[in-house]
Amino acid sequence: MSNSGFFWATGDYLTHRFNPELGIGRVTALDGRALVAEFPRSGTTLRMAANTDALLTVDLSPGRPVRVTATMEDTTIAARLPDGRLRLANGHTASSHELWPLELEGALLERLALGDLDDVEDFVTRLNILHLLSVREADGLGSFLGGRVRLFPHQLHVAERASASNPVRWLLADEVGLGKTIEASLILNRLVHTGQVQRCLVVAPDALTVQWLGELWRKYHQVFTLLDSQRLADVARDFGPDFNPFDVHRRAVVALELLTERPRLTDQAVKAGIDLLVVDEAQRLRRPPGHPGEPGWRAIAPIAGLGRHVLLLSATPLEDDAHGFFRLLQLLRPEEFPEDMSFEARLALATPLPPCTSSTRRADIGGLPPRVGVPITLDDPAGWRMNLAVEAALRDAAAPHAVARRQKIDRVRRALASGAALGTVLGPAVAPDERALRQQAEAMDAADPRLRWLLSQAPRWRDAREKTLVFVAHRETLEMLRTAFSHRAQLATGVFHEELSPARRDTEVARFREPDGPSLLVSTECGGEGRNFEFCRRLVLFDLPWKPSLVEQRIGRLDRIGRRIPVEIVYFRPPGGIGADVVRLFEALGFFREPLAGLEPQLAHVEGAIEALALDPLATLSEKRFEALVSEAHAARTRIREAAYQQLHRNPYRSDMAASILARVPGELDALNEEVVVTACIGLGFTIERPRGDRTFAIELGTGALVDGLPGVPGGSSFVGSFNREEAVENETLDFFASGHPLVEGIFAHFEESALGRVVRFEVEIAQEHGEGIVAVYKDGPAFEVVVFDSVGQARPDWAAALRQRPLRARGVTGTPAESRDWMDMVRRIGARLDPARRPHALAAVVVRPARQTA
Repeated sequence: MSNSGFFWATGDYLTHRFNPELGIGRVTALDGRALVAEFPRSGTTLRMAANTDALLTVDLSPGRPVRVTATMEDTTIAARLPDGRLRLANGHTASSHELWPLELEGALLERLALGDLDDVEDFVTRLNILHLLSVREADGLGSFLGGRVRLFPHQLHVAERASASNPVRWLLADEVGLGKTIEASLILNRLVHTGQVQRCLVVAPDALTVQWLGELWRKYHQVFTLLDSQRLADVARDFGPDFNPFDVHRRAVVALELLTERPRLTDQAVKAGIDLLVVDEAQRLRRPPGHPGEPGWRAIAPIAGLGRHVLLLSATPLEDDAHGFFRLLQLLRPEEFPEDMSFEARLALATPLPPCTSSTRRADIGGLPPRVGVPITLDDPAGWRMNLAVEAALRDAAAPHAVARRQKIDRVRRALASGAALGTVLGPAVAPDERALRQQAEAMDAADPRLRWLLSQAPRWRDAREKTLVFVAHRETLEMLRTAFSHRAQLATGVFHEELSPARRDTEVARFREPDGPSLLVSTECGGEGRNFEFCRRLVLFDLPWKPSLVEQRIGRLDRIGRRIPVEIVYFRPPGGIGADVVRLFEALGFFREPLAGLEPQLAHVEGAIEALALDPLATLSEKRFEALVSEAHAARTRIREAAYQQLHRNPYRSDMAASILARVPGELDALNEEVVVTACIGLGFTIERPRGDRTFAIELGTGALVDGLPGVPGGSSFVGSFNREEAVENETLDFFASGHPLVEGIFAHFEESALGRVVRFEVEIAQEHGEGIVAVYKDGPAFEVVVFDSVGQARPDWAAALRQRPLRARGVTGTPAESRDWMDMVRRIGARLDPARRPHALAAVVVRPARQTA
């Protein structure tokens, strides 16, 4: 069974989506989940997985020219009979296996001469499809416009620059939240739709694999398979233990952890010949100086070494980690960065990097919503004093349990430094002399002023239908908050933590995103990596990490491209102690007002100072040390802003490019797409309803459909979607009917292969012109050309230009010309003027009449 839902059988006819030059082929054998197809025209035999989407069934609808294999007679299909046999135009019947489909183009002139004509409406639809295919190229941007995403010029700029190289080997190192995943998907989309790649492999951290699957399908209509342990076991069971899983699943997502654990997977990927490798969170690929590389590096390097398309996504800019950055460039351009090169020396040269990097910053874009810190001052220090008292009691505990107590003290210190409630870090089993401490801790949880504040605000947020993301450091804190919200405020919450499966995490986020879903989602740090929560109104930092990069990572879940309202960041000001010092320091450094933007490594001294304080919970940050830390951080931020590193990226995006880039997007594209697709669906007998929305349609290939299915779309399929980009982005329950969508591409593929609207005779009004002629439509990829010769054999480019105008108001001509010998002679005489080296996509006889004058 193919991805289209079609069950292959021996004798079925097919074509290859990505290699049309193979011609028409036939299934000659089935072997489990694989098939063998022979293509006589090219003399090629292929063995492929039966579920590949590279194979398309050949349409055998009425009007299709065929050859009877027994007699070598050429004829056409007249009708499909109830028993499945086909009635031919010569009066005979035959099964499909007794025929061979002919290439459509060569038979068109003879059909026109014989008066074997199609409906004019189908010809107009075919011509409109050609218009749409041409328009949606959008001066080179076309393959980037089909995704269910808002169009941001910096992403289009990066995708276009990267796609211009062959092979595409690119490092996407934009600041967090600017859409590296979208840029990668745009590039992937173009490579797939232009037939440059067939085998794609996306490698991501395990926590992000299901998200990648969902993003590729929901936003770009790309079907990928998650290659996890279970799927690999299925391949071994169905095809044998030595079968290459990348031959079965040509587009796959695999966890970096699994690829690292199973080196054989890397060998199989290399053997299969991955055409496009995408690696998310590529900063995890580490290779220290003089080292062969950590396991993740060794798992990826051989695949990248194939020399084909590679996209690396890294949240680590050049300013953050120059060595790690250049190591990634070594994966992409080993010839530019040989092993003996000193990265520091290469930087010192200040020469631009090879054209294989982009690192867009917020400052390059401008106009993003601001960050708004919302400090909550805690005026009840009791809970914080209890934290210190319990910690001191544990620290002074008796010697017999010294090691265990010391470990517990360390846990308490970490919790105190991050602001976590102490009761969440005390283990369930405590020594008898600690029971009183545990009771104190439980009481502290109940009296925690942060929790009391949240419980007072959360019902109001729910009633306002506002979404709030709450970050905590520990799983135990998460459970405590969920229980408190449920029992004390009757509020349901979503949760996101390390112990949930990737699929369950996706489900929790999807529920949270729904308007009627939970108004709160509580997450541990694993929600701070790669997840998009830009739809949330606010972020609550229930505890505040010492590490500035972790704070930035949390905020970055909301502060993302596409957000239209300020990023509201709620944090708590403790009444004293190290927690108060940390908050005061982070406020002075502006962490709640602007992104770090490559400042992370320069803030190591800040983190070190906080850790030193944590060794003595009673200590505080002196004013002198505080001022020194702030001064050093501000100086580092200034150095980063003035650094020349950003200039090493060739042709970076600038905000003044936005207007010219967006001007290349055709304003009429969505409306033209709607007109063409809906008209084609009506002509094919599909059921169409208008349930709701601006340009929302419910479309079904129902019992009244005139075709059994479309390429990639089996009969009985139904879709509810919109032709309006903004409506589809806002409501992910709707499909986005745009380029790449199965229905849209299925209609185009059907008309490409079908006999519909190939040969017609029509009349049209053109100025004061009068006459007859032959129209040839030639298709060359997404471009098309109309050529017209009049009845005396004269080329008429003026008529051709008029016929290219939309809308084409063509009307059928009454009477059949087939009875006229003069007609046949004229068609063949004028047809002889057509370029014999070109194969027409469609042919028409045209009657031109003067345009009627309007009052």
